[in-house]
Amino acid sequence: MVMLAAKFVLAASMTMPLFAQTASDELASHAEAAQQAEQRGDFPAAIHEYEILARRLPRNAELMSNLGVALYFDHQWERSLTVLHKAIALNPKLQASHLFSGLASYQLGRPDAAAPELETAARLKPSDVIAHTWLGYAYLDQSRYDAAAKQFRTVTQLAPDNIDAWYALGKAWLEIGRQSTTALLKAAPNGGRAWQLAGEQLQLQGDRGKALADFEQANARRPDIAELRAMVENLGGKPVTTTVAKSAATAQEDALYAQAHEAEESSRAAFQHVLAIVPDSYRAHQIVADAYVLQQQDDKAIAEYRAVLAQKPDLPGIHEAIGSALLRSGKTADALPEFQAELALQPRSATIHTLVGQTQMLLGQNDAAEKTLRSALQMDRPPADAWRLLGKLELHRGNFHPAAQDLTRYLAAEKNDATAWYLLSRAYRGLGDKPQMDRALAEFNRISQDAKARSQAQQELARLNNQTHVDEEAGRSSP
Repeated sequence: MVMLAAKFVLAASMTMPLFAQTASDELASHAEAAQQAEQRGDFPAAIHEYEILARRLPRNAELMSNLGVALYFDHQWERSLTVLHKAIALNPKLQASHLFSGLASYQLGRPDAAAPELETAARLKPSDVIAHTWLGYAYLDQSRYDAAAKQFRTVTQLAPDNIDAWYALGKAWLEIGRQSTTALLKAAPNGGRAWQLAGEQLQLQGDRGKALADFEQANARRPDIAELRAMVENLGGKPVTTTVAKSAATAQEDALYAQAHEAEESSRAAFQHVLAIVPDSYRAHQIVADAYVLQQQDDKAIAEYRAVLAQKPDLPGIHEAIGSALLRSGKTADALPEFQAELALQPRSATIHTLVGQTQMLLGQNDAAEKTLRSALQMDRPPADAWRLLGKLELHRGNFHPAAQDLTRYLAAEKNDATAWYLLSRAYRGLGDKPQMDRALAEFNRISQDAKARSQAQQELARLNNQTHVDEEAGRSSP
């Protein structure tokens, strides 16, 4: 979450109080002083002037809105929300009040509160690029990827050269594709379309040999798909030409594949548009870095992410990406400063707090890790992983009862994590609760067997869709 630059929004957001033409010279003087302070970026002075006016005219909605906006730009987001809500109560049609109420909630790490206000702001002023942009970000945080894509598409229509919107649009489509792939693997885990998707991903990475093997598996299951036969032939293989009966199952498989493929193509088109608009921009370097992550070339990815920071040091997510790459490379001590730098940019992000806590655990800084992880759990939408990490920490300390509680909370959200079930069994063993220990071990064995039974296509797609996952044990190999 990054503070909006005042120059982009201030002029359109401040409204001259309605009393200016009829009130006393004293009030008009305060109003003029407030606006002059805003124009030179002296928001504490503007707040002081507006507060004087607000005490004299407590029911002036435009004045209250201006005070709330000034508080926003002074980073007093909680106070800003209080004042803006008063302005909205006085006049629900003030677009700036809804806009900055949404922005303040977002800056406080509250996307659920931000989204309705930003929706209202966008409805009251459909041409407001900022309202649509930050509504899209709020939807991303809520995992509402279709809705996010719609907002970013609107922004690209209103501002065709906005590389941030094009990049965010690509990310939204990427997530839509992942959701469709997950649905496909659930519906037809060993079907031809799953193998086809895996082969296409490998082909994009330049691994023609493995791609051909996957395409042949796909073709063997679905010889009725002409494009699959062509893919096998183009890579030097011999396609199967038998027929297969159409069914409701193959129709569902085809529909989910089409959704995933369309989303992937839309994502790639958005990213390519960024590269075409400004090929040496910070977003262009970020796209290249993200591609290197998918190719498991973390050193090259880090170099590109550093190029992003050289152009835009305050861009959210970049220090996080570097830290994750360093963790995957086993450079845990180097990763922690990156996550802490990200935390300075996003102090209210539960996800970043969790990453910092995880890294502190890997470095043996258990007391600091516990404090950080508990901070994450006090925020909106904390990742379930924070409970797993706390459970693991308590288990290491021999505190079996809180370990069991924390791991149970985690498994309520992530039921198919075999490692967590094993850790829970250890906690119950420490408590002497054999029935619960046996139940946890049974779940561990069941999920482990399910994982082993997955097709190669499932395993490959799972790996490709979780490139940013960091293995904690790998992180411990830091030199």
